[in-house]
Amino acid sequence: MSGFYSEVSSQIVEQVSVAPDCYLLTLKAPQVAAAANPGQFVMLRCSTGYDPFLRRPLSIHQVLREQGKIRFLYRVKGKGTAWLSERKPGERVSLLGPLGRGFVYSEKKKKGLLVGAGIGVAPLLFLAEELASLEWQLVTLIGARTASQVLRGDAFSRCGAVKVITEDGSAGERGLLLQLLERELRENDFDVIFGCGPLPVLKGIQEFSRRFGIPAQIALEERMACGVGACLGCVCQARDRTYLRVCREGPVFAADEVILDG
Repeated sequence: MSGFYSEVSSQIVEQVSVAPDCYLLTLKAPQVAAAANPGQFVMLRCSTGYDPFLRRPLSIHQVLREQGKIRFLYRVKGKGTAWLSERKPGERVSLLGPLGRGFVYSEKKKKGLLVGAGIGVAPLLFLAEELASLEWQLVTLIGARTASQVLRGDAFSRCGAVKVITEDGSAGERGLLLQLLERELRENDFDVIFGCGPLPVLKGIQEFSRRFGIPAQIALEERMACGVGACLGCVCQARDRTYLRVCREGPVFAADEVILDG
């Protein structure tokens, strides 16, 4: 985990709608851009007052280090993100970050499989771009319910091969992401799996990691109050029956490190 984080007032550079209720937000935040690692997040204040009172956790989607910019891919879920979606370039927002423990990877060239379901692709693009710069060979699997929910496929394609699957067959092939994942693991060799998405997808990655003997890392999506490990509101259970704070010991964990309930 990065030992550096700070509260920053950042100017909005751009905000665009990329899918129904999904937005790509670009902020000018040189300090955060310089310190961030793939898999980390920020806590962003989504109000000018106290409603909503708590900040919202957003995965760092992209970092443009030379420009001092960071990007977030998020979906409107409630009052806070609805407020954020209405902000315009030139306005400022307050964020705390970078926070959490990100992905762990070798600087030596390897072969990686990235698995993202829906908005779960958000933390994976930053990782894909970092790995591509290290000349990793990458395959990204993107799953969604329908074509309009397939997010940032073009951006991932600049880092390696991309395969899309949708439940209704409106983009890519028709089926479920875990079906595509199993087939990919049967037909190809990978050094590591990186994934993010809803609980069933993460549990599937756990299962296939054990079955095929390939190490995996998963980024957990969890509600957070403080984001710095103080409130203990985002714990998950470890294999040794202790508890881990998603915001502090995570949000990225080795797949065999945690017990996923539900």
